[in-house]
Amino acid sequence: MGMIDFYTASNGPLIFDLAVTVNDWCVDESGEIDPSRYKALLQGYASERTLSAQELEAWPIMLRRAALRFWLSRLVELHFPRPGEMALIKDPGEFRRILELRVAGSPSLRIAISND
Repeated sequence: MGMIDFYTASNGPLIFDLAVTVNDWCVDESGEIDPSRYKALLQGYASERTLSAQELEAWPIMLRRAALRFWLSRLVELHFPRPGEMALIKDPGEFRRILELRVAGSPSLRIAISND
């Protein structure tokens, strides 16, 4: 059994939570999108909730925003650990690489959710 902690769940745009999930669950070791996982996740999501035209347009920005948010949060934890807390400090470089990849180019959302 696992627990998922979505940073802005129920507080922000749903497309941001989807971008967080893609950047974490649908990438290989180098941070590149794994096409099969990407398509499977997004088709499953689209089968339950239709994405708006605004969300489709914002997708590349949301992927970058999600990567930036996780990179910065890991940097904060690395450089300013909270006293007395037992926390696993994760490598900030992982999300820096993901951010760099998303800035260089983001995968299409429209193609991933089509049934072609």
